[in-house]
Amino acid sequence: MNVSAYIIAGGEGKRLGVPKWGVELAGERMIARVAAALSVVASNGKATVVARNRIEVAGLRVITDSPPAGFDEAGGPLVGLYTALRDAQSEWIIAAACDLPFVSGELFKKLLSECSDDLDAVVPVQPDGTPQPLCAAYRVAACLPAAKQAIAEGRLSMFALLDRVRTRFVPFEDLAGLPGSGLFFFNINTPEDLAKASEIIRTDH
Repeated sequence: MNVSAYIIAGGEGKRLGVPKWGVELAGERMIARVAAALSVVASNGKATVVARNRIEVAGLRVITDSPPAGFDEAGGPLVGLYTALRDAQSEWIIAAACDLPFVSGELFKKLLSECSDDLDAVVPVQPDGTPQPLCAAYRVAACLPAAKQAIAEGRLSMFALLDRVRTRFVPFEDLAGLPGSGLFFFNINTPEDLAKASEIIRTDH
């Protein structure tokens, strides 16, 4: 399977005081951890960053949000995903938010193993039962036009896309056996989250 990997940078990180893509976690940029996990499944061995504005991230290709013509509002996750889908030269993409520092290559391998000819999106479900579309696999041919249409209609929720395509929601029970599964969907929104994540990493090492 030909797969491209993308990090949706987004998130201004107002509560953190810095943009999320620039957050450091135990001496390493959080976005670098996500990139390392994605590189395991990317056909070219690399992840591309999708950002709202031009930024520089060491060692990574960066592209900026490119919404459909006529859409002038500030970009959100769906616009970021649309940009990734439009950029991709592969059949599928795997996309992850930059604030999920504990995702793993094994998680992404599992999601891609669920992809099939009769599906357009594969989305994991978190332990609380909530789907996480910013850590998921998308078929370009189906999801690109669906995302474009949703944005054109002003429906900017990620679920506006998922409602339009054939989606498989992978129960957390199917992921629970993977190493580190309890932390896959721990995301960084506050200084407290950052401190907790840093402590987890220090303890593990």
